Amino acid sequence: MNDVISENHIQALQFIIPIFEQNDITYRITGGLAGNLYGSLWELHDIDLEVAQKDIELVAELFKEYIAIDLMRLVDDEFDLLMMTLVIHGVDIEINQAEEAFIYHDDTPVKLDDDLSAFHTFYFEGLKLKVKPLKQIIEYKQLLGRHNDVIDLITLT
Repeated sequence: MNDVISENHIQALQFIIPIFEQNDITYRITGGLAGNLYGSLWELHDIDLEVAQKDIELVAELFKEYIAIDLMRLVDDEFDLLMMTLVIHGVDIEINQAEEAFIYHDDTPVKLDDDLSAFHTFYFEGLKLKVKPLKQIIEYKQLLGRHNDVIDLITLT
């Protein structure tokens, strides 16, 4: 697993997760890093985190010196969600608000699961990480039409 998760990604996690924990920020890891933690060998580019609506402004305040893209509503062909991008140790950290987040499937908005209490715990590089359940990641990738990702993830179940 460490072959696909770079030292910079690890350092970024070791920086951000303790701050989340110290400030009781409700979060979970999703995206490529979640896949890697479950065993995928995808090349990791960024770190994707979902946080609770009650915490999104606090996250923006705590990490204001690392913000590359301010908190904004992103609406494009795939997504409609509130998000920001940080850069920590040269790694993009994409943080979106879990509530009121949608993806488009066949041009129809589908509300994403926002139950941040549903997670699996992984112990990695001295950290206790909250990670989106694999089943939910697979469902998300199916809705986005990312068939190769789905095939890869299904082999991990």
